[in-house]
Amino acid sequence: MLKVTSKKLISTAILVSFLTTACGGGNNQQARGPQAVPVKLETLETAKLIESTDYVGSLEAVQRVTLAPRISGRILQVFAQNGDQVTAGQPIVQLEPTQQQEDVNAAQGSVNVEKARLGQTEAEMRTAEAERARTAADVERAKADVQDAQAQLELAQVNYDRSQFLVSQGVQPKQDLDDRTRDLNTTKARRDAAQETLRATEKQLEAADKRVEQALANIDAQKASVARSEAQLGSVTQNLDFNTVRAPIDGIVGDFPVKVGDFVNVGQELTTITNDDTFFLRISVPVERRGELRMGLPVEIVNADGTAVQGEISMISPTVDQSAQAVLVKAVFKNDGNLKDDEFVRARIIWDETPGVLIPTTAVSTLGDQKFVFVAEPGESSGLVVKQRPIQVGSIQGQAYQVLSGVEAGQQIAVTRILDLRDGTPITEESVQSSK
Repeated sequence: MLKVTSKKLISTAILVSFLTTACGGGNNQQARGPQAVPVKLETLETAKLIESTDYVGSLEAVQRVTLAPRISGRILQVFAQNGDQVTAGQPIVQLEPTQQQEDVNAAQGSVNVEKARLGQTEAEMRTAEAERARTAADVERAKADVQDAQAQLELAQVNYDRSQFLVSQGVQPKQDLDDRTRDLNTTKARRDAAQETLRATEKQLEAADKRVEQALANIDAQKASVARSEAQLGSVTQNLDFNTVRAPIDGIVGDFPVKVGDFVNVGQELTTITNDDTFFLRISVPVERRGELRMGLPVEIVNADGTAVQGEISMISPTVDQSAQAVLVKAVFKNDGNLKDDEFVRARIIWDETPGVLIPTTAVSTLGDQKFVFVAEPGESSGLVVKQRPIQVGSIQGQAYQVLSGVEAGQQIAVTRILDLRDGTPITEESVQSSK
């Protein structure tokens, strides 16, 4: 009987111990709570909310000309081809030669000679300026030597005066005074030599200045000679101007249907030249928005990759296109290298910009017709949790929604692991540090 009782007691003790251990383990797990989710946080900042409308516009080069001869004649030479980049004044087509060509060649040779002389004169000027710079540096060094010698002389004078006093008082032997006298005389001689050197270098600097002035005068005289020879060249080439068709602007040569040997008449189109540095963007704006049009209004050309070229309205037509019931506006654009004349592009007129908040589209979740974000807030005990906040959004601007209501600047929202979050989900402290 005692054995049975002991076995029961032992079994009871083991069961109590098991239950105690099991209960204790459950309390530890409950104490730890749900595992925090590491997320990246982003602090909302005040941004510009853009009200805009997209249109299809066409590009028009600000500078585009049609080349035509002022005389009739047979084409002797063609200097440019389709797609060539040319500069203003560059020959494009030459018609029949004239008897003045030899005079032009001679005048051009004279210009080249005078320009070569000008180059030589300018080289002499650079040599004179370099010599003057070296001499000026010598003067500065001589001034420094004089100052140093003067300082040494003043020190020698102090030592001499002190020695003289001490010798007169019988404190030092007369030999010391003799040494100080010799030092004083030596430093005086050194100071005098330095001053003489300074005077000599200053005279050299004056001479160098005169040589620079003379070189400047020579350059002016040679420039005048170049100008005279160029004027003579212009005079003899005047009769050849009509024989050579030149580019009136910088630009790119268009279609070139004529060739050497063709006979062309006055006013006949030879080719076009288009400067693609600056373009007008033509946009037809419906009359419903004509009241919002104004000069300087921002306009963008949106590329296929989403990037944009910036411009602004520079012209608003005073009339309405009756058939389209639209107002023609033009915006000026600098070419970013992708714009082409007569090209149709996606254009965006920015009507207004107001301060507001933008939220990355990746941070927004949708349930039915309602959109939400997760806002980071302090937890009840410690750490951070996220709260699911309903928001109202407007248009997508870039890669973000325009926020109409629901959150404001200064709040932190989760921008990663959105699908892993629920209202009240704890997040790690590391996420806040990594978002800074």
